[in-house]
Formats: sequence, structure tokens, C-alpha cells
Amino acid sequence: MRPFLCVACLTVACAPVPVDPNVIETDGGVAIRRDVLRVPAPKPPPNPITQDATPDDFDAVTVVRYRVDTAGQPPRPARAIVLLMPGFLGGAGSFDSLARAIVRRSTPSEPLEAWAIDRRSNLMEDRRGIEAALTAKDAELLTGYYFDGKAIDGQTFSGFRTQESLAFESEWGLASTMNDLRAVVSLVPEADRRARVILAGHSLGAGLAGMYAAWDFEGTPGFSQLAGLVLIDGVTGSEGSALTVTREEYETTGLMGGTFGGRPSLKQVRESVRYFAFPLLEAKLFPIGVGTAMRAMWRPDAIDLDRPRREALETLFLTNTLPRMTNRAAFGLAFDAATCPVSIAAVNAGATDGPLVDTPSPFGGGTIQKPANSNQTFRWNEFDQVEPAELTSLSEFALAWARPGVDFGEWYFPARLSLDTSLAASLTLKPDDWPVTAYGVRALHGRAMDLPVLVEAAGILSGQTSRYDALKALLPPVGDGRPQSGASRSEARGFVALSHPTFTHIDPLAGADVPGGAMAQWFDALAAFAKEHTPEGGVVVR
Repeated sequence: MRPFLCVACLTVACAPVPVDPNVIETDGGVAIRRDVLRVPAPKPPPNPITQDATPDDFDAVTVVRYRVDTAGQPPRPARAIVLLMPGFLGGAGSFDSLARAIVRRSTPSEPLEAWAIDRRSNLMEDRRGIEAALTAKDAELLTGYYFDGKAIDGQTFSGFRTQESLAFESEWGLASTMNDLRAVVSLVPEADRRARVILAGHSLGAGLAGMYAAWDFEGTPGFSQLAGLVLIDGVTGSEGSALTVTREEYETTGLMGGTFGGRPSLKQVRESVRYFAFPLLEAKLFPIGVGTAMRAMWRPDAIDLDRPRREALETLFLTNTLPRMTNRAAFGLAFDAATCPVSIAAVNAGATDGPLVDTPSPFGGGTIQKPANSNQTFRWNEFDQVEPAELTSLSEFALAWARPGVDFGEWYFPARLSLDTSLAASLTLKPDDWPVTAYGVRALHGRAMDLPVLVEAAGILSGQTSRYDALKALLPPVGDGRPQSGASRSEARGFVALSHPTFTHIDPLAGADVPGGAMAQWFDALAAFAKEHTPEGGVVVR
């Protein structure tokens, strides 16, 4: 079961009590507390074709709250609360390293908090096998539960969810996601939101963050209750532009393009394509990834020939002749930038000591390297054991994949959400535009967003901060009453643009916080932005 605490009140600060043991860590001299919260959220409408309604159990979002531990005392007033919205196929776990890095930059007088968001689709994941394996530190429990029909506490896995069984997910689009995010923002007392809440998004989540800032909530613009906006290697690129998607494309024919091809139409989403199915492996990829991370942590030098992992690697590398590899090497080969078949999931995490050969990527985009046929046992050299040193610790990355309570990925990403973002990319829809009147896509206030902005251009944007120029040109000066009031977007006080072309798309979330290193500098810049654009003092969210 997913651990949670219930939050009964969404418009004022609440004082819930966790029902699960908290994870306390002493990290870089700071005791970091991690709480998993479940936040009630509004019910979306039913699928108008099938009349299937969202079950009550899924009317919530999960938040992982990272803060300075206070040894059982009330939380310290937070100078800033950084809300972290994941990208395409991402879960709250993907922010584990970044969230801890933010809290690590707290001082006694200026505590920082980081809240990582799991979208409501993550609630549909059966985590029984994962949680049992974490408790026992035995990845065989995970494999047995998901792939071998073995029971845990008398329960067997009922199988991965089908498109047919999730008809209600067709309505989990942009309007629903904005309402869910507002439920999280509303945990902060209303009088403190504009002063304390920094909204940060990664990849597609960066687009969602910008759309939230531009959203109209019954006359209240989203940005008016935010202290700042952070976009990490993602942007719509169409800010201020005219709507280019036709109603026929949206409703009937679908859209071409995207990371894995086109996007289905609304008709297709409502009839059959409710979630994105990862090519070849579909949802089973995610528990396999967690099990691989567990083995890399607990039995790094062992050679566990678990069938699901081997089949997944053979599929990703388009081969049936994988050599012997340690558990750590298997995890590294799956996710390191040199060998990862899915570039948007890769990190710079070191290198194998075994021979590699070039091979076509199974998902297009040129070639990758895969393990060559060899009698050698492949092992792994960590990020700081190669020359030049790389950026992400495989140990930290495995920990992010194998935390209790939430997932690194998103097993059933809503197809409707991806479709709807195409309508809101300009951030400047007009009240009488058809996306607004027909589908409640209310991204209206882009030209009025007066909050400060930090942008990071990493692997997907190839370090090109110019990709954010349309957004920058759209924004007015920083608004009255904000700490940097009046700052123009040509000043760093109003718009900070960072470029790290050597980072992969995931490194900014997962990188090792090594003092003086490139990742630490990025973490420093984000924490400094949060402090610069919030006033002295703080807010307590109990």
C-alpha cells in the first residue's frame, strides 16, 4: 500500500499527522525529513462515451515533502517552498536528489523545503511488491510478485492495467492537472503563497509550470499566488504565438510529432488510448527498473540473472546475446548516457569496464552503444572513478528509483494531458477561444506573469538558453510588492538563464552534490534564486 497522510483542508494551512514512519537522513550536516502526503483533489468529469467516472481512491495527488528535521517539534518557518512538477513519464521519485540538495542549502535562519509531486495517475500503480522488497531488502520479492505469480500477504498481482480498464483516465487532462496542482499550492496559507511558493517543473513539467502560472482560476491568475517560476530543461517555445492546433486535429485526427510519435485525438483517447504505453515494454518497464536499482544497491557485485531484467535489457539493446554483468553494471548500462536507449532518461554516471559497440537506437535518434559479445564480466566504474569525472552517482540514482511510497516513473501517463498541452502552449489564449470555451483550457494570463523566472537549458535544449526567448519576451517587469519589484527581464534580478550543455536531461534532477562541482553550482543557483525572491521570515505548514 502507498503510505499517506490525509489532508482535510485545502484552503488554509492544516496539521495532519503522518501514518507512516518518516525517513530521517543526516545529509551534508543537515538532518532531512521525508514525509509522503496524500492531498485530496477535485474529481474530473466522467468519460462522456463510456460514462466511467474516476474512482474516489484516485481523487488525490501524492506529495513527498522534504524539510529540515526538527526532532518531533513543529516545522521551522520555511523561507521558501519549492514545488517540483515532474515531466513526461516522471514521478516524484525523480526529484529525490534535487529535493535533498535544496533542503541541504537551508540555514538555521532560512530553512528551505522541497515538495515533489506525484500526479494522480501514480495512484493507480500497485506498489505491493516494491514496498515488500524495500522492507525486506530483497528484490526477489518484487520479481516474484510482478512476474512469477507469487503472493505477498496473501495477495497476488492482478496484472498491469489495460487501456480498456481506464476509460475514466480520458478526462485527466490539463484542466484536471491544474486543479490538482492548485490543491497542493493551497496547503500553504493563502496570505503566504505569493511570498513563499516557488513552482519548478522539469521537461514537460516545465511547460505545465508555465501553464499553471498563466492559468485562470475563476478570475485568480496562477502566478499571483507564486513567488517565482523555475523551468528545468523544458519550455513550450510557443509563448505568445497564435494557436496552431485545429479543432479537427484535436478532436478527431490527432497530432503528429513528439518524443515517441504523434498524439492521439480526443476521440481516440476517449474510445481507446487512455495512457501512453512505453514502446515494447509498456508499464512493466517501471517495476523492472526499480528491481534493477535495488540489486545495484544491495548486491552490486553479484550477477543476478533475473529473467525480467535480462529480457528488458535485451529488448532495449536489440540483442539476445548480452554478456555477464554485475548488478551495478546492469543498472549503469541501462541508464548511462553512453548506452541508455532512451535519451530522456539518461544520466552521466560513469562507465563500464567492458567493451561496447555502436548499435541503432530502438527509438530512433541515431546510435547508442551496447555491450559487445565478450567472455568478460562487465563491471561499473562510478562517476568519480572515470576521467574526466562525470555528474551523477549511480548509488544516488538507484536510491531515487527505490524510495518507499512513490515511484521514479509514471506507469500510466494520461494521453489526454499530453494532448491538452498543445492547446495551452502560447499561455495567451483568449476567453472566447474554443479550447477555453469547449474544454476549460484556461491558460490566459501569460502576458501578465510578473513573477521572477529562472530557466535551465540542459540536454534536451542542448544548453541553448535562446529556446526560452519567446517566454522572456512575453513577460512584463517583476511586479509590485515582490522583493525585486521593477526588475526587467534583461536583468538577472528578473530572469536568470543558465546553460549546462554537458548535463543530460536528467542530470539536473539526479546529479551528485559534490562541493565545487558543476552540479553543486546548479543546486546553489536554484537555492539562491529561491532566497532572493522571498522575503525574510517564513511560513509554517504543519
